[in-house]
Amino acid sequence: MGLFTYTLDTPSEDHVENVRLGYRTPRTVLLPPYLYTNPYFLQYAEAIDTVFGPLVDEKIEILKNLRNMWPTDPALEEAIYNNAVTDEPVMLDDSQWPSYERQLVVQQVNTLGMNLQSAGLLTDKQYQQISRWVGKYWFGKGTQSFIDFMNYCLGTSLTVIKLWTEDYVTFLPEGDGGIGTPIWENGTWYPTTHVQIEVAGGNLASVSVQDLITFFYEIANYNLVLKAVDFRFNLNIVDTPNVGETSASIVAIGLWANNVIVMSNFARYGASAPPVQQTDPDVSVSALVPQGAGSTGLYLLASPSSWMMINGLTIPVYAATEQTPVDGPEIATSVMGPGAALPAGEYQLLCGPVEFLEVPNSSRTTARIPGYATAPIPKATNLGQVPTLMLGTSRDYILANPDGFADVTGTGYLTPYWITS
Repeated sequence: MGLFTYTLDTPSEDHVENVRLGYRTPRTVLLPPYLYTNPYFLQYAEAIDTVFGPLVDEKIEILKNLRNMWPTDPALEEAIYNNAVTDEPVMLDDSQWPSYERQLVVQQVNTLGMNLQSAGLLTDKQYQQISRWVGKYWFGKGTQSFIDFMNYCLGTSLTVIKLWTEDYVTFLPEGDGGIGTPIWENGTWYPTTHVQIEVAGGNLASVSVQDLITFFYEIANYNLVLKAVDFRFNLNIVDTPNVGETSASIVAIGLWANNVIVMSNFARYGASAPPVQQTDPDVSVSALVPQGAGSTGLYLLASPSSWMMINGLTIPVYAATEQTPVDGPEIATSVMGPGAALPAGEYQLLCGPVEFLEVPNSSRTTARIPGYATAPIPKATNLGQVPTLMLGTSRDYILANPDGFADVTGTGYLTPYWITS
């Protein structure tokens, strides 16, 4: 039995209701009177319904509903009907609406023009919200509405604040008393495309700062640069526990904060990564190998989790989950970091083992900086001989041609660095 029943004997006089219940007008109504009375043509039209029903009509219905972000079921339809006939309708909860499987929702969002790289960061409910409202979001993209869209999808309460500067070094939020005279009034201050996100009450719900930053760059206006995420708290301090009191004679207060580092990645924000170059698979390269290391235990340093600037040097940083080498069937032919140390077209690939060092002034983060006890030495090889074990977030790039090695952590270990603009 198929999805549809082809008959003129429908249960309702409302065509929309009949369609919703699966009734369809049979093709026999298309026959002119002189053919309708002919049993041969009547059976022919009914046969078309029988064949085309499951093979054509149902497929068209399914394709049509792939774009339906608000599917219903009998329980929901009953609630909608009750709201329509009562004098006191009740707001329907999101949980009452049926939802598609996550894979289908992701494909729906992709088809609607929002191919999120941060798909894994979003819950099923958040992705469902995006699929239902992304069609309206495009009409507001490029305006302040994008932050409202983020708030609704992520269940947060965020505000975007424009930043002003006079030297592109010091940035102040719009409305700050430290902002001087704007340039159009013969001053030196002007608004920029840098912004900060203010988190009301310091509450990000279940979203981490890293997830928020990633999602921001996925959907925000292209010209915006996120400078900071500002957590604002209203602390009611009282010297008596009486309910309703919100003030007290306090001369000092100590707050404890968890020291973390907000890292950037090479494609998005923060310190610029070294340039990426494509190499020929048969090109002759050298590998920078730790002194005293044998042929076993070697691995390549691939794309780091992020890049950061320390004393003007661009340094790779690896998150805790990226500090274990992973094997794979092949290596990349793209290198990240051709510096000035070698002529163009020559590459020295960075190899481990390395020591993982704490990020300076960020002792609580689990991210680490790679370091060598002594500067690695070049070893002639070719891409067919280098190990397939790789360290990092992406096997698409291999770190190569550092501009030098420096003790940026004060531990005596030498970290590879690049000079980037």
